[in-house]
Amino acid sequence: AAYDRLLRSELLGPCSPEPTRHGGTERSREDELLVTPERRAGLFRYKCQLEDDQGPMSLSPTPLRTSKTHDAPPRKPARKIPQEPFRVLHAPGLSDDYYLSLLDYSSEDVLAVGLGSCIDLWNARSGRAERLSNLGSGTTVASVKWASRVHHRSSQGSEALAVGTSDGKVQIWDAAVGKKVRTLKGHHRRVGALAWADGSSTLFTGAQDRDILRWDLRSGSCEPANRLRGHGQEVCGLDWSQDWQSLASGGNEGGVCVWSGRSSSPDLRLGEHEAAVKAVAWSPSTRGLLATGGGTADKSVRLWNTSVGAQVAVSPTGSQVCNLAWSPACDGELISTHGYSGNEVVLWRHQPGGLSRLHTSKWHQARVLYMAVSPDGQTVVTGTGNETLCFWNLLAACKPRATSLGTLSTSISTTSALNCTIR
Repeated sequence: AAYDRLLRSELLGPCSPEPTRHGGTERSREDELLVTPERRAGLFRYKCQLEDDQGPMSLSPTPLRTSKTHDAPPRKPARKIPQEPFRVLHAPGLSDDYYLSLLDYSSEDVLAVGLGSCIDLWNARSGRAERLSNLGSGTTVASVKWASRVHHRSSQGSEALAVGTSDGKVQIWDAAVGKKVRTLKGHHRRVGALAWADGSSTLFTGAQDRDILRWDLRSGSCEPANRLRGHGQEVCGLDWSQDWQSLASGGNEGGVCVWSGRSSSPDLRLGEHEAAVKAVAWSPSTRGLLATGGGTADKSVRLWNTSVGAQVAVSPTGSQVCNLAWSPACDGELISTHGYSGNEVVLWRHQPGGLSRLHTSKWHQARVLYMAVSPDGQTVVTGTGNETLCFWNLLAACKPRATSLGTLSTSISTTSALNCTIR
C-alpha cells in the first residue's frame, strides 16, 4: 500500500485521491468524472515541464534554439513604408476644389503645378522652381497634363504641356523654352480633365459643359476633330489606356464611359457610382483593367474588366476618392488619395480576389485632392486643400531608384511661389 501511494504521488501529483471502491463493485460514472480531472491535472503539469525543458534530451517538439541543424531560413526584411513625407513644399494659391487636376509629372522629372492663375514648374533633379506663365486676372488654371512619357517629343515642343483654363480654353506650351504654341477653343466652361493619346499628337479634353473633345494637333486646325457626348453632367476625369486603344471618362453624375475615341458615342457604359467619378486609371500591366473611384456619397474604388463590361471588385474606402494611379514600378499596386472625411493616402495590392490594403497614411490634415507619380515610379506627390505639396517614398522598396531624390538641392527660385521646407 505504501509503495502504491508513493508511485501514485510521483506520477499523478502529491494530492491524488485514493480510488473509491463501493462494496467490491466498479466505480460509478459520476465517480469517474469527479476523479479524472484531477488525474489529468497532474498529467498536464508533467507535459508542461517536458515542453519547458530545453536540455539536450528534451522531449519537447520545439527544436533547441541553439541548434544549427534546425534553423529556419532567414526571413526577407519586412517592407517599410514611411508614415510621413520626406519633403514638403508650400504652394500658395493651390485651390481647394475637387473638380480640378492641378498636378502632373513629366518624363524629365519636372512637376507642373497650377496655382490660381499661375503655372509653376518644379525640377525634381535640381530642386529649382520657375514660373511658366500667369494667365492674368479673371482666368485660373483648371488642369495640367504633360504629353505622353512614351512619345513626349513632337512638333508641339520637346516638353509639351497642356493647360486647361476656367474659361473653357486649352493652352499648349513648349515648357523647355517657355513658349505657348497654340490655344484650343471649343469648350464653353472650365476644362478640368485632360488626356494625351498617340504621344503628343492627339489630346482629349473634358469640361464642365459635359463634352469631351478630341483634338488632332498635327492638322493645325482650330476646330476639334470629334465631339464625344455621353455624360449628363461635368466630365471630371479622363485617362487614355496604355495600349493606345481606349479612353475612360468619369462624370459628375456618377457614370463611367469607355470610348474608342473615333465615335461620338461611348462603346461601353459601366455601372454607375453613387457620386462624381474624378478618379479613373487604366492598369499598365493588365489589358482592359480599369480602376474608378467615387465621390463623397459613394466612397468606393471599383475594378472593371472592360473586355466584357463587368465589375470584378469593389472596395469601400470610407472617404471621398479623389485620385487613383497604378504604380509603374510595382506590378499590381494601386494608390488612392481621399478627401472627406479621412484625408488619407492608401496603397492597395490587386489580387485575384480584389483589392487589399497594404498601407494607409493619415498624415494629411486636409483633403488630398491632387496626386502625381514620378516617371521612375518611386515618388508620389500629393497636393492638399491647405496649399501643401508632399513628396512620399511610398514605392521606394519595389524597385531600385533610377535617380536619388534624397540628394537634391532644396533651393527654390524666387521667381516661383513654391516654398520648400523639409520635415
